[in-house]
Amino acid sequence: MSVRYAKLLVIPVLAGVIVGCLGPRRSDYQSSKAVAIADPSPQADRLWEAVQETLRRHRLRLDRVDRRGGVITTLPEISQSLLEFWRHDVDTMPDLWEATLNPLRRWVEVSVRRGDDNAWNELAVMVHKERLSSPDRQFNSTGAAYQYFGDSLPSTTGMVRVTPEDDVWLDLGRDPAMEEYLLRAILERAGLERDLNRPANRD
Repeated sequence: MSVRYAKLLVIPVLAGVIVGCLGPRRSDYQSSKAVAIADPSPQADRLWEAVQETLRRHRLRLDRVDRRGGVITTLPEISQSLLEFWRHDVDTMPDLWEATLNPLRRWVEVSVRRGDDNAWNELAVMVHKERLSSPDRQFNSTGAAYQYFGDSLPSTTGMVRVTPEDDVWLDLGRDPAMEEYLLRAILERAGLERDLNRPANRD
């Protein structure tokens, strides 16, 4: 067997090993935690600041900060790829590979829910995941490949040009692994780590 063909065989073998090492996804991620915190209070202030600081430390830009409504959201950010080891907005290896191979973005919504006595009784984290859908471009020459990410190529459906306005972000649901990671990180920063069953580490 020649060296060339041996190299070609290595690619599918490595792909199989990588996929096999990813393992099954868990189905029991936590995205919310019961709390009992009076508002206003120093403990409530600490938790509210912990939410914002945790999101900032994960390079997420704050969008809406509404304490009266008990909601903090972030702006959508392109998800971490395999090479961006300094970031952490994707928590499992399957999600990391998915974000590396696809144009994905995530945004976070953290809510503090009140009970009948107006005290905070639940902290919930939702991480929304979206995938970019862009019209297919026509390739009429070899050089057209260099223009794929521009807006000068026509679409396969007859559009003269494909512009950024034609791109659509499709809702892929939620990212439960990252929800649990952020929830644990927030509680730990707020000094409520005694409620955690295990540390907030990457799976």
